Amino acid sequence: MTITHSTTPTPDPRLLQANERTLLAWVRTGISLVAFGFVIARFGLWLSVLNPQAAVESHGAPWIGASFVILGVLGNALAVMRYAGARAAIFKNESLPALDRMPLVFTTLVTIACALVGAYVLMRL
Repeated sequence: MTITHSTTPTPDPRLLQANERTLLAWVRTGISLVAFGFVIARFGLWLSVLNPQAAVESHGAPWIGASFVILGVLGNALAVMRYAGARAAIFKNESLPALDRMPLVFTTLVTIACALVGAYVLMRL
């Protein structure tokens, strides 16, 4: 029986765990956006209960909620892509891929979307 030793270096477990923590943080954010989208989609029903005269009026809440659900799913997809790229780079002992703009762009999109929803709801009340 012969024992073979691998020539590839074992990656630092701390790097792998940090990469996984980052993925989990992004997944948590994406799930929160999906849940927020469902709440917004049902917000129109709540508004019609508060003001029955405006029940005929469409508040657009289902469309806004659906856009947040899509934004959450997109965030999760981007997180998985970023995780896979970083994991591959860690195992190949290369520098991490330059995806530093993704958190900034995604956070900006979410902030703008929240501001637009808030403005829309305040204008409709």
